[in-house]
Amino acid sequence: MPYPDQISNPLGADSFLSHLSENDFELLQQVGKLVEKLVTSLDETSVKVVRSPLSSRRLISVAVDGGNQLIFPQFREISMGMIRVSAFSPDFKDQPETTTHVIKNFDLFDILKAESDKSKETMTERRSRYIKGFFEKPQMQEFSRVTGITPRDLGEHIYKDIESFTNTIRSVLEWAYIVMLAEKYRDFKMLIVRDGRLEQHGVENSFVKKLRAYFEKNRTYLVGIVKTTKLLREGIPSLVIKNWTDKYCGKNPVYYRLPDDLMNYTFGFERQWNPEIEGSFVFGNRYAGKFYANTFHTLQSVFTFDVPAYIENDDQSVLEVVDTLYHHRSLLFDGSVSVVSEAHMRASVDTEIVKIVENEVKKAIEKRSGLKIPDMER
Repeated sequence: MPYPDQISNPLGADSFLSHLSENDFELLQQVGKLVEKLVTSLDETSVKVVRSPLSSRRLISVAVDGGNQLIFPQFREISMGMIRVSAFSPDFKDQPETTTHVIKNFDLFDILKAESDKSKETMTERRSRYIKGFFEKPQMQEFSRVTGITPRDLGEHIYKDIESFTNTIRSVLEWAYIVMLAEKYRDFKMLIVRDGRLEQHGVENSFVKKLRAYFEKNRTYLVGIVKTTKLLREGIPSLVIKNWTDKYCGKNPVYYRLPDDLMNYTFGFERQWNPEIEGSFVFGNRYAGKFYANTFHTLQSVFTFDVPAYIENDDQSVLEVVDTLYHHRSLLFDGSVSVVSEAHMRASVDTEIVKIVENEVKKAIEKRSGLKIPDMER
């Protein structure tokens, strides 16, 4: 992009074409053949037309937001963050309470080590102690009781760095919230929608096994809505899905499970997409759906979602999931489920509110501790 008052240089097709060789065109020809091959991997009988939602369930969506260094991000030692998990259901007047967890960096760092004769407690030991305390909170105790998940199931990767540590706490807190909802609405005909994939990476495989076993044992109707995915963002997968949409959608809304060939090409390592293999950190199979047939562009309103393997074994159960999602579709959210956005709105922290909170906390710290925190640009 030119600077103001600067004339840009002319650009023509020859500038690119002169750098494309015959080998390049042959390679691109192979790409076309690969797309054609992947297109054939979807069996026409696997494509289902969405019917009128006759067997839909009640729906509740869950979202998480926040992380570390929310306030005083310039000062690592005293920075504080907040994680919020919230839910929204259009089927209930009273909404579930939001769960909040504050992460204080000075709980994770020995910020006085220069004055404490260099404490022998390593950061891993300090954070391990933090995790033990985290699991002693009432909600986490209940999560541990019903799932069997303990701090040991988090593994060692969580201690790699502060980001890994915070992200794992964020995910575990969200799963604890989802399990809480599953317990609370056990006797309801309910579908729980997670904002994101049905997976958990960065932990021991025992964590995923125990979590999956809990949901399977209780036949929890759970689905993950995937807003951004390589399947629709990258060239070859999106070309394949576009071809299927052109071919099968027509005037009717459709859905189908994405074939293994496309999933393997897109994600590579099988444990990233196949819940059936040992060591996999996912427990849902990926589906694609287009719930609005008539759109300006083929891929408009196409979205993907994860369905647990234990639900897939029953066609009627899959129909109930799809019917429920279809019932809550919205063009305002690219044909996806609008209530996911409602849950995220309840969980998110507005930037302007963060500034107000930071100022109030700063005043309290200066008054009660005497520590002066200078104003700094974010």
